[in-house]
Amino acid sequence: MKIKCLICGYIIESKSVHDLVSCKCESCYIDGGSDYAHIGAKDFSKIVKVLDDGTEVKDYK
Repeated sequence: MKIKCLICGYIIESKSVHDLVSCKCESCYIDGGSDYAHIGAKDFSKIVKVLDDGTEVKDYK
């Protein structure tokens, strides 16, 4: 899974377990690779999920 930070515009992806990746402005992060998705953000309204086809989905409240 990938997420995009709407503050800095970075798209980030965790590629393996314990691969914690933060965006450039450190407003959000993703961890877990394909095993699980642990997502964190200072403000969840400022991130979107990026699907494999590039579609952006805002499903965080």
